[in-house]
Amino acid sequence: MTTFWQWLNKFEEITSSCALAAMAVIIILQVFQRYVVQHSLDWPEELARYLFIFAVYIGASFAASERRHLEVTIVRTVFGEKIGRYFTILAYLITVVFCCIMFFWGIMMIQFVIDSSQVAPALQFPMWIAYICIPLGFLLMALRTIIVLKNIVWAKDDHGGALPV
Repeated sequence: MTTFWQWLNKFEEITSSCALAAMAVIIILQVFQRYVVQHSLDWPEELARYLFIFAVYIGASFAASERRHLEVTIVRTVFGEKIGRYFTILAYLITVVFCCIMFFWGIMMIQFVIDSSQVAPALQFPMWIAYICIPLGFLLMALRTIIVLKNIVWAKDDHGGALPV
């Protein structure tokens, strides 16, 4: 199973990085077209926006696996690690519930977009392709958060060692 998680890490990291790199190149192309050639293209802003959104949703899952999301640590500071650990577990449980709700909401939204036959204004591709990153990102983030939660509950750090309780 470790191979799957390693593959998923690489997939998320490479996909997000490529989306951000492509977005940067597209924006540079648009700036060149607008200010040097004096002729703006219609599609770069739209494609750059979709690439950015895709990178954010996939990157959020990768950040969850690395425990890089922002946390409010005041409870651990005031009450200590032992009580703070229970609040951390509660926060991760709420995150998993939220991600699951957003996953199902994203699926319903994609179904609505498919049923209404919406297309991207400038690029003219089906809009469900742009929206697919929402349920995908939240599903991956829920899975990653569950793994982190499991490690916290079983008192293991990211490297398999025991955490101080």
